[in-house]
Amino acid sequence: MKQLFLFLLISLSTQTSIFFAQSEGDQGYHSPLGIPLVLASNFGELRPNHFHMGLDFKTNSKIGYKLYSINEGFVSRIKVSPYGYGHAIYIDHPNGITSVYGHCSEFKGEIDSIVRATQEAEQNFAIEVFPGKGVIKVSKGQVIGLSGNTGGSTGPHLHFEVRDTETEHALNPLIFGFDLPDSKAPIIRGVKVYGLTKDGYRYPNKSVSKTAVKGKSDYYVGADQIDIPANYCSATGGIGIAFDVIDKLDGAGNNCGLYGSYLTVNGDTVFGQKTDRVPFESSRYVNSHKDYEAYQTQSKKFHKCFRTRENDLPIYINDELGIINAVPGQKLLVKYVAYDPKGNQSILEFTLNVLTGEINTEDSIGVNEDHLHPNETYLFESETRQLEFGYATVYEPISLEKDRLDHYIAKPQTPVNRAYRIKIKNNEEEDGRHYIEVITNKKRRRTLDVIYEDGWAISESKYFGTYSLKRDEVAPIITPVSISQSSTSTSKISLKWKISDANSGIEDYDLFIDRKWYLLKYDYKARTITFERPLDLKGKKELVLKVKDSCGNVKEWKTEITFL
Repeated sequence: MKQLFLFLLISLSTQTSIFFAQSEGDQGYHSPLGIPLVLASNFGELRPNHFHMGLDFKTNSKIGYKLYSINEGFVSRIKVSPYGYGHAIYIDHPNGITSVYGHCSEFKGEIDSIVRATQEAEQNFAIEVFPGKGVIKVSKGQVIGLSGNTGGSTGPHLHFEVRDTETEHALNPLIFGFDLPDSKAPIIRGVKVYGLTKDGYRYPNKSVSKTAVKGKSDYYVGADQIDIPANYCSATGGIGIAFDVIDKLDGAGNNCGLYGSYLTVNGDTVFGQKTDRVPFESSRYVNSHKDYEAYQTQSKKFHKCFRTRENDLPIYINDELGIINAVPGQKLLVKYVAYDPKGNQSILEFTLNVLTGEINTEDSIGVNEDHLHPNETYLFESETRQLEFGYATVYEPISLEKDRLDHYIAKPQTPVNRAYRIKIKNNEEEDGRHYIEVITNKKRRRTLDVIYEDGWAISESKYFGTYSLKRDEVAPIITPVSISQSSTSTSKISLKWKISDANSGIEDYDLFIDRKWYLLKYDYKARTITFERPLDLKGKKELVLKVKDSCGNVKEWKTEITFL
């Protein structure tokens, strides 16, 4: 086993080096920013429902720094959205990779021209354009835009990605040769031990955790030993271990994610991970890779050194599930090594002491009808509710409370892998005014659009919690910021309004000046829409602002004003 692991590790490293040597040639890559590169977040960092698929570069808490194409190529995709990456540019390069630049404040040159033309043609702020090969060519080091804070960004920065053009898999940019100083080893904050089934599922209420402490050289736990009850062991299952790990880089205090690690037991390697490539279609399995509940409730980042059979993430170095066979009275010597792309590493060693006693006699979880399994379907029906759970809805078996399923499904801290269907009997008019509300973890409110079918309101959800059918007959609220309806004239170039909707949520917004459509920029974080007035727009004009929610309720704001 140990020899196999070392072979795979060396092989993977060699393949990676060859690939990137071929990709880079002798020219290397241009920096995406004209300022020193300082990381706020790295590739593979654990996020809600996904791995972080790129690098977040700091921009000194400012917007407006020039963004450069890292190599020659052509713009293959441009996206403008109030959410996600905000203003984003995708460039395909001849060596088979695509570079991505997210949260831009502005586009430059042909990119800006085609975006504006598309927004005008579609009369929409949110657009997506695929210009085609060779339509917008860029050279290495060409300015393509300015850094910003658009979309789901929580502060000014550049989100930068490298993707495999053919597969669209996200690749770790740090292995492309970008020179980022890093002399700091990963930080091991804790360890957690679980009782597991043969499929890598965790038995409920069978886990123990300890804090890890940094010694003079390596990390340790109290007494260098962790005791676990005998009933963590079973005839068909075993033991699983997870580690709470973060990483830091030079020049920044941000907590970054783990790059690689491996685990040995009694000298044999049982598990390893290395985060160089993540397919987007598999990224949601981050919820299976991490201890989801500890992440949600305690903000701890436990990386499991075991996996379930359904977890097909390509970050694992071998095909083993990482389940450790153990019996009562046994002492196991555990060694965990966490490392970063620069080769800095941290080590934690301890003895896992299995106490004497009776082993767990259950060979599976949820042998009754009150459990939802990853490899099974489940249908709940009543006169007013239907819940349809398909295969792989959940990552591990979960307990369902059948007497509460008419309004409550499972703990909000329970992750959902694939969307399930909610059907609620609707005795009201099918007029498009309905939505389904789900109250999730930390009482966060999610709203779901519905379709009507044979007296049912139907939607799909990727969140558990409390759910209900709601009706929305209240239009959004529009609050002017820079002008009022009583204003008779203005010389302002930028006009701004706040918009909000307490029910189904904002869906659309349009500004008409003398019946002609004009572009509005939407910042959902600030709940504002902004109109940048063309310099040639002058004289007395009629302004009509329309804001619509997801249930079709429309609020209209009108005024007549003279642009000076």
